[in-house]
Amino acid sequence: MILRLSLDLPEDAAYLSITRHLSRSLLEHLRVIEEDIGDVEFVVNELATNVLRHAPDHGYRVEVEYHADQAVITVVDSGPGFSFADVLPPGTPRPEIGGGQRLGGWGLPLVQMFADRVQFFRTDPHGTTVRAEKVLHYLDRAAANTAARLEDHEAVRVQRLTAE
Repeated sequence: MILRLSLDLPEDAAYLSITRHLSRSLLEHLRVIEEDIGDVEFVVNELATNVLRHAPDHGYRVEVEYHADQAVITVVDSGPGFSFADVLPPGTPRPEIGGGQRLGGWGLPLVQMFADRVQFFRTDPHGTTVRAEKVLHYLDRAAANTAARLEDHEAVRVQRLTAE
């Protein structure tokens, strides 16, 4: 792993942009291609937005692990949890944050489209954990090699620390 970003966030939409910008900044520094940066940003934003919509008043954690070959996004909430059997199909009316209704339901299918792998888990005693993986591609071979060296350097450092 190159770096793990872990944020415990209140249920305030203002923190979504901070989370997206932190993720974008690191991926740009690593010279990841724009399409992958956008996909990671979208997945982070959509999963965090889902918490705000469906599990308000509970707070949540967003973790993004950056590896040379992939980004792993994990969002954990302590809301009521959900079952896919209860999820309405895309395009159906649903409650809007702050009252009213909206057409929705496209978020999770889009997350599954932009990520390479998505897993959902129940969080004990309640809540949901979503883990999404996105394979990363680099602007050039030099950038890919730099990311691999950073990951190797971190692995060696951790081995030294555990041996001491």
